[in-house]
Amino acid sequence: MQIYNITFIVEPAIEKDWATYVDKELLPDLAQSVQQIDLLRVEFEDGIEAVKGTTFSMQFYCAEPEQRTWVKEIGHPLVMQKLYRAFPKDWVAFASRLEFLKSYS
Repeated sequence: MQIYNITFIVEPAIEKDWATYVDKELLPDLAQSVQQIDLLRVEFEDGIEAVKGTTFSMQFYCAEPEQRTWVKEIGHPLVMQKLYRAFPKDWVAFASRLEFLKSYS
């Protein structure tokens, strides 16, 4: 299982509208192309100074290699394009890939 993660830092002025748009308009359609998508709010506990704005993580769970390819080549660019159209400023993003190794109980 691989997780394609896009982290966003969103300015307070658009945070509520941004999160609502992502939740209601953007992710429901994209979820059909991967196993699962999670939208998380990130709060820093330790080790890094708080940044101005709210940090969100959009995680695309990819059980098959084709799903990760779809996210990287189509899904991620589509997310960015739609967000730039709806919110042309006041946010930044970066992507990372996480690979699930093991769960411990």
